[in-house]
Amino acid sequence: MTTTTQLPQAPLTGLRDYLLALAADEDKTPMAELDGISDSVLAAYWHGYVEASKSGHTGQELHIAAFGASLFAPLSAVCAEISTVRAALAQSFQ
Repeated sequence: MTTTTQLPQAPLTGLRDYLLALAADEDKTPMAELDGISDSVLAAYWHGYVEASKSGHTGQELHIAAFGASLFAPLSAVCAEISTVRAALAQSFQ
């Protein structure tokens, strides 16, 4: 099993920032936003941020590239790692 320290930091930070922005837009707490996302959607987002971070994009370019990549996430994107991603994001919101 992957631990939170083994997760790549660039996509984790990008996804965290994205969820923080979503939560603020919807007047929710970050944890409420995270809890409202299914594993399959979170996995697609994670796939998008992992792929986008490989290009070296940062800031808004990273978010745009991640969104595009998440649209083409393979159906097998939901994996055992997603529970670790969810846990790392939850820990970062505390």
